[in-house]
Amino acid sequence: MAVNRISTDANAIDYDSENDSLFFFIKGAEYSHSLNMNNIILDFNTDQSLKGVEILNASKKFGVPKHALRNPNQMVLDLDVSEEKIDLKISLVLRIRNKPTPNAINIEDINEFNIPAGTMTMSCGVC
Repeated sequence: MAVNRISTDANAIDYDSENDSLFFFIKGAEYSHSLNMNNIILDFNTDQSLKGVEILNASKKFGVPKHALRNPNQMVLDLDVSEEKIDLKISLVLRIRNKPTPNAINIEDINEFNIPAGTMTMSCGVC
């Protein structure tokens, strides 16, 4: 069985410090549906590839002050999907006290929405 691999580059970022919500997305991609994994919302487009990701309570999830999320240096999201489960890893490089500081979160959930098996990657360098 061939593994479906999709890589995309996010071309927009938004951080709402009042709501502590960090959002990476692809402008202009047509929205189809969302999947909520522990307050990380994955948006998919009509061809089942990632359109965006919104991380609610982002400063708490990454264990950093809110101001550190205003200008991330880099973001990489890896989504591995099998018929049974979804593994999500989000890595951020943030500038804290003028030093690049890597941070990551990992989440696993069941594939209750029958997302096709494969690997999806979304990245944003020097966001």
